[in-house]
Amino acid sequence: MKIYITILILIISCMTFAAERVVLLEDFTNCGCGPCWSFEPTLNAFISSHSGDLAVVRPHVSWPSSSDPIYQANPGEQNYRRSIYGVNLVPWIQFDGTIKATLSSGGLISAFNSRMAVPCYLEIQVENYVSFGTGTIEITMIAEEDLGDTNLKVHAIIVESGIPGTGYFASSTFEQAFREELFGSSGQDVVFGPSYPDTVVVNVDYDTGIWVFSNLHLAVFVQNHSSSGTEVHNAWYDYLGAVTGVEGQEYEELNGDELVVQVSPNPSNGRISITTGKLNEGTAVLAIYDTSGRCITNMTVRDDEVSRFEIDETGVYFARITSGGQIGTSRIVVIR
Repeated sequence: MKIYITILILIISCMTFAAERVVLLEDFTNCGCGPCWSFEPTLNAFISSHSGDLAVVRPHVSWPSSSDPIYQANPGEQNYRRSIYGVNLVPWIQFDGTIKATLSSGGLISAFNSRMAVPCYLEIQVENYVSFGTGTIEITMIAEEDLGDTNLKVHAIIVESGIPGTGYFASSTFEQAFREELFGSSGQDVVFGPSYPDTVVVNVDYDTGIWVFSNLHLAVFVQNHSSSGTEVHNAWYDYLGAVTGVEGQEYEELNGDELVVQVSPNPSNGRISITTGKLNEGTAVLAIYDTSGRCITNMTVRDDEVSRFEIDETGVYFARITSGGQIGTSRIVVIR
């Protein structure tokens, strides 16, 4: 799968926010596991009662049944998730990478409450630009302060529900079944700081192939991968079809949170005009970044104002406007 990655590092002053925690629940399971099937009703009831507070991913393993269809479809990436925690039995339920829950309703509630009680200093926002089963995910991560870990990675995992079950699950369906990690097994490096709050934006393409699009969710989370542990600092979860872009349009024309960024011409020879639509506060900050995150220029713009500037070097750049907490982006291609 072809991946486009853009990291934009913005230093924002006088900004405060309280990030809402979404807890990552990973359920390691297998179609030949009787205890997995027995615990399924309790787990499903817990997940249903905490909708909006959980990101759910169910990796499958190769035992007791080596013919588990979910495992066979993507063994490498699921084995990686298993290896992080040393999973050696199923069912194994991990909360936020730190707590292995006991197999009871009370155990699930206790693990969840423990994580919800931990202050959260990372906000994750996700936009999905989709056209007929393919698209681009834009992930915005805002660290309010130093998260204390030196090897952070962002993960974006597509899961599918409503898959006809086999083995013990033959009379039911597989839910939130692991399909694909969009950044590859080990995720994408994320570096915050040294000034805070700090924002990193990452883009990745996807193709849903033969999966049932209406049954797909996306789980995004930032996890520590250093020797100090495997804590998930925060997560995001929603239907993959919860589109914030416009179906059928090119990515360059799509803008987040209803802010309009029109670039003309695009591609260009370096002489570019940018027009902004209706702004939340009448004015906005317009910044241009290259793919390394270096700011080429920034300026204040107003409603429906045309800004003209010139880029000297061939390459891909990104225009980003911010106004009253809203954000709009557009990709710029320069060919000289």
